[in-house]
Amino acid sequence: MSVTIDERAPMEVPPRQHPVRAVTERLRRSENTRTYIPLLLAILGLSAYATSQSDLYLTERNLQVLLNSIAVLGLLTVGMTLLLVAGQLDLSVGANATLASIIGAKLITSGSSDGVAILLMVLAAAAISAAVAVIVVLTRVQPFILTLGLLSVLQSISLLETGQRPVPIGSRLQGFDTAEFLSIPVPFWMFIGALVVGSIILQFSRLGRSAYAVGSNDEAAFMSGVPVRWVKITLFTLSGLLCGAGGLLLLARLGAGDASSGQGLELDAIAAAVIGGCSLLGGRGSMFGAFLGVLLLGVIQNSLTLLDVSSFYQRMVLGGLLMFAVTATAVAEIRRGSAESIGDYFRRAFSGRRRAASPP
Repeated sequence: MSVTIDERAPMEVPPRQHPVRAVTERLRRSENTRTYIPLLLAILGLSAYATSQSDLYLTERNLQVLLNSIAVLGLLTVGMTLLLVAGQLDLSVGANATLASIIGAKLITSGSSDGVAILLMVLAAAAISAAVAVIVVLTRVQPFILTLGLLSVLQSISLLETGQRPVPIGSRLQGFDTAEFLSIPVPFWMFIGALVVGSIILQFSRLGRSAYAVGSNDEAAFMSGVPVRWVKITLFTLSGLLCGAGGLLLLARLGAGDASSGQGLELDAIAAAVIGGCSLLGGRGSMFGAFLGVLLLGVIQNSLTLLDVSSFYQRMVLGGLLMFAVTATAVAEIRRGSAESIGDYFRRAFSGRRRAASPP
């Protein structure tokens, strides 16, 4: 029995969607777009308000100050984003950068060359973060608790090494803070370079794919052959290198190693990363979102300074913004069905997932 098909019969074609509606639907469904557009609107809105209240906001000098001021935070946020994507957290990045700057100041004042001092301070910061990673992967202790203790240890070491007094280096490294390229401060170019490298790692490298896998489910990643321990150690080490670079910029900006120079940077880095779309549970985040988060915090701080708002209120605004970002992230996780409640979200974020018998 043969079946004949009428080739002349018209094929059923799905209805064509209007181009504008198709683009709108794609943007609505894009998670990155839902993160980026509100941030861009917030940055533009704050900039417009600051411009209307102060003639100094859009001046070339103020814009250079803004870009220069976010460089250190930007470097630490890039490292924090790498860690958060993999479901890790480091509360000691600010203290690590501070100690690196003090190490550099001590080396310079003892007669070391600038190059040797820079190299050793960056390596010291990377070694500290690598040591944290080794403890995390060998003992499976939660990095939140471990780095919270390390924060106090590093702060105490900084105070002891400086005797609670700045260690001046004069103008030895001033070029890192005052130099410009294309009328843009060199520290900001360092931040952009770190963003580019971080984007390449996350989007185009095996390490980046493994980081997302580990952050989504480290047990499943381990069972799939992902070297979970290697991923965590590598990301912590990269974050430490960025802490060393941030310490270099702190030292160049202040002209001295100061034990209080990086205080609070760890919370600002977490805030910028979370505002930019990172999840405290891991598996989500991007460098462009981190850039927007850092820029938003910089615009807020710069605008409040120009409006002569007290620094106490500035910290309150930044703290409130962090609370809002974390809560919004928790609600988003609940809507996606990955958490049962806000309490469950925070419990998972800070106590860790249940692990298999074989350590990943």
